[in-house]
Amino acid sequence: MALFEVRDVSFDYGDKPLLSHVELKVNPGEHCALVGINGSGKSTLMQLLTGERHPDSGSVYWEPHVTYSYLDQHLQIDMDQKAEEYFYGVYANLFEKEKEMERLYMEASSGAPGFEKLLNKAERIGNELLEADFYSLQAKVGNVVDGLGFRKEDLEKPLRLLSPGMREKAYLSKMLLEERDVLLMDEPTNFLDPVQVAYLAQYLKSYPKAFLLISHDEAFLKEVADVVFYLRGGKVSRYKGTFEHFLTQKEIDLAQAEKDYLAQQRYIKKEEAFIAAHIVRATSAKAAKSRRARLAHLERLEAPSKEGGEVHFRFPYSKDTGRDVLVVENLEIGYDSPLLSPITLNIPSGSKVALLGHNGVGKTTFLRTILSQIPALSGNFYFHENADILYFEQQGNLDLDMTPFEYIRSLYPDFDNTKVRSLLGSVGVRSQTAMRPFRALSGGEIAKTKLAPLTQEKSNLLLLDEPTNHLDQKAKDALFEAIDAYPGTVILVCHEKDFAEDIIDMELRFS
Repeated sequence: MALFEVRDVSFDYGDKPLLSHVELKVNPGEHCALVGINGSGKSTLMQLLTGERHPDSGSVYWEPHVTYSYLDQHLQIDMDQKAEEYFYGVYANLFEKEKEMERLYMEASSGAPGFEKLLNKAERIGNELLEADFYSLQAKVGNVVDGLGFRKEDLEKPLRLLSPGMREKAYLSKMLLEERDVLLMDEPTNFLDPVQVAYLAQYLKSYPKAFLLISHDEAFLKEVADVVFYLRGGKVSRYKGTFEHFLTQKEIDLAQAEKDYLAQQRYIKKEEAFIAAHIVRATSAKAAKSRRARLAHLERLEAPSKEGGEVHFRFPYSKDTGRDVLVVENLEIGYDSPLLSPITLNIPSGSKVALLGHNGVGKTTFLRTILSQIPALSGNFYFHENADILYFEQQGNLDLDMTPFEYIRSLYPDFDNTKVRSLLGSVGVRSQTAMRPFRALSGGEIAKTKLAPLTQEKSNLLLLDEPTNHLDQKAKDALFEAIDAYPGTVILVCHEKDFAEDIIDMELRFS
């Protein structure tokens, strides 16, 4: 019996259908991936599963007593609790049981009347704790948080003081520790380095229960998925087997769909020609009317279309910056105390530089420091006098009630409606998507919108902090080509090894 089912669900945002008569179910123990291009409706479907949104028609049914955890792209949480408290909060009921057991033993030891009854109750609670593996919790929590890259000092910080990437990993860690019947995950590998992605893949492969995840990381999906749900054109197709099997079978199915459509079009054209030629002839009018009736009841196939629109990025270049665009001398970065040893480096003009290191080590803090968004603790840095800097930040303070159209218009008030739509369309944000609030969009659509202004401003130094997060493969390929063609300097933070290693010519490792 399925853990949950999506039954004939349709959903739209009022401008164009997004999901149309979707059917989907996940059975116990299935490890499922939900894939499709940016904007196809994957995150919306997840929100329908959790009840954050409601279908226009159809239903979502969960079996009674099935539990789930949900990792979304914009999780809201109490930021003042320490990370360690956040993790151990998963087991709050067990700690309460331990306190109750200790209270019962203390009361029984005082010789109070009925002490045997108290001892028996305390013993029952102790057995429950043993069955729940309570006394191995420290090792269990340690295994997960170590695997996802937390250090001891990270555990002692309030969540609000962790880097954005570390907070995302905190949410993921808690989810894994909860061990619910179903894990629902939206882009869980964002902000994970290759070692941590490998850990998560191994954890999920051995997870005895079910999960459904969204990811554009094909290498990761090849490791973890044994069922693939492919969302295209508002409908979901189910593929049982590995992700490699899905990729092969998808191409076969698309080719067959094209073949079937063309064959039906030839049949329709032939029948219409016969009807037109014979409908007025007394000897063959009956046959023509019969064929016309058959055509009227024919279920017509939709023309297969290319998935999504084109995506183009181009970063205009301004002017040369001499030999070095950035010089850093004994720079200490951090907030209350230094995150790293003093940094000294030169960035040659025209180089493509990757900042490497685990989450929370200070890569984003370094970028924000040299942009003077936060003060340096000590040391100096100098940009070439001709430096024209553009910055793509990992997590900006977007007004989630604003639409992409309004966002671009706020940056470029002189743009007319056509130019705003043209700019968004060029980076793959479709016209109907441009008029929806950010809170209704996928992470990929938000990322494309934030990249759009970089294509309008001349620069010679791009600071890109995790620009590939949430992007589908078509958008990543377009971004790669734009960076590769850019004659200026690029300082890149990116955890996608395959993307970064093929484009950079210099590595700076923070540790």
